[in-house]
Amino acid sequence: MVRLTRERWAQVGITIQFLALVRTLGEFFRLKYVLGVEFTVAVGEPFVVGALIAAVSCWIAVTLLFFGRNTSVICVSIATIVILLVYKITAIG
Repeated sequence: MVRLTRERWAQVGITIQFLALVRTLGEFFRLKYVLGVEFTVAVGEPFVVGALIAAVSCWIAVTLLFFGRNTSVICVSIATIVILLVYKITAIG
């Protein structure tokens, strides 16, 4: 059985951030496919911004993991999810 250490929680947090990035980019392409010619930059822009938030946060978390700052990685991961949820509610609806 895998013991859930701080390092393991940090790895889980980074994985969740990466999956949030993939999900956000996937939604951009889904909308592009569904809307076809009606797809505009204004429709896709909120998803690109969300993907950038997820990508930068993931990069920060990975960098912190390299320096052994596991608790900081966990905090960044939690903050990223909260920020993305707030952003989704305010910008996307």
